Amino acid sequence: MRVALFVLLSLSLAVTSAAAQIAATQMNTRDPIEIVANTLDVQHDRRTATFAGNVNATQGVLLLRADKLLVAYATGGAPNAINRLDATGRVFLSTPQETAQGATATYDVGAGIITLTGTVVLTRGENVLRGERLVLNLATGTSRMEGGAGAAGGDGRVRGLFVPTEPGAPAP
Repeated sequence: MRVALFVLLSLSLAVTSAAAQIAATQMNTRDPIEIVANTLDVQHDRRTATFAGNVNATQGVLLLRADKLLVAYATGGAPNAINRLDATGRVFLSTPQETAQGATATYDVGAGIITLTGTVVLTRGENVLRGERLVLNLATGTSRMEGGAGAAGGDGRVRGLFVPTEPGAPAP
């Protein structure tokens, strides 16, 4: 009975831990954002910039890769303050410990919230979570994975694979 309780508790902690890996980095959302791409189109009247082709955006240890990235600048306040980033096409997020992939991502810079959608896969070591939508709060270190019509397995549910480690072994 104690072994079963220990296993259940361990799996509960693994689920919570794996779902919050990227968010747990608790990044400084005030760090500068560097964006590199093949092309850049700016629409001054709309206060937007569109980066396209092999886009890489970094903020601290967070890397965002995508085919296209729309940058929306804040109205009022600082002239170059970024309000939101919208990434489309083979979106990939990573920190030194984990990666997440999906079809689209929106980063609300002021709130420090990244929303990844479209067959989302979150990986840390051998642990893998799959769903349709992942919301990461970089300021608080919390996250939420949701199922949906496009979720893995086709039944609209979140799926997780958690590989136990040996007691005393370093975490992946």
